[in-house]
Amino acid sequence: MGKVLGIVNQKGGVGKTTSTIELAAAFVAQKKKVLVIDLDQQGNLSKYVDADFTKPTIFDVLQAECATLDAIQRCGTFDVIASSKELSKADRTFTEYQDLFLLEDVIKPIKDDYHFILIDNGPSRSTLLTMAYVASDGIVIPSEADDGSIDGIWEVHNDLVKYRDGDHPVSHAKIELLLLNKYENTVMHQNAKEQLEDISAEISDSPLVETIRKSIIASESKSFRQSIQEYSPKNNAAEDYRNVAKKLARRMK
Repeated sequence: MGKVLGIVNQKGGVGKTTSTIELAAAFVAQKKKVLVIDLDQQGNLSKYVDADFTKPTIFDVLQAECATLDAIQRCGTFDVIASSKELSKADRTFTEYQDLFLLEDVIKPIKDDYHFILIDNGPSRSTLLTMAYVASDGIVIPSEADDGSIDGIWEVHNDLVKYRDGDHPVSHAKIELLLLNKYENTVMHQNAKEQLEDISAEISDSPLVETIRKSIIASESKSFRQSIQEYSPKNNAAEDYRNVAKKLARRMK
């Protein structure tokens, strides 16, 4: 059975979309079949992979206006269900308790068609983010070397505990990975990594703590709308993503 990974941090600008794209590409490099769902109303991932916005989107699927299969499109080396500006209305559209299970329900028919399904999420608490917690088997939390990123990790943890371990649990997801992006061999980055290791030791899920080395190639690859795996597979960051993907795949077997 395929595994669903939610890419989450309630702080913006920590590399959630980049992490989603690069992990997807790294899984593909290991011969895994991958689907990415863009659940962020900004649609940056969909734009990056040049998705066709005239085709059905995740909003259409959630509203039962089309089947999940009808919204899947091939973008480069993996499949994508595109975002929609209509997602900005999600908090007003999906107001019933049972709506929290909509994303899980639309993934079920195609879950076994993929090794991994990755969900790129917006940075704020919302009905969509709760849907992602419900639908996910595991959570990946990207971070950078700043206090805001660390605070965002704790916010995700506390929300997940509420949805998973409360009186009426709706999620079974575990935090599988804390991912420190743009890592450099500096005291600041070493301290940030130690903070993530302390968090991992403190919370019950004991997630992996991994780093992605900073690379100018990452910026270059974006200008060509390619993943680092496609643009420069021998680059340090590309190697880091492949190693992280291998560890994540082993952990989630």
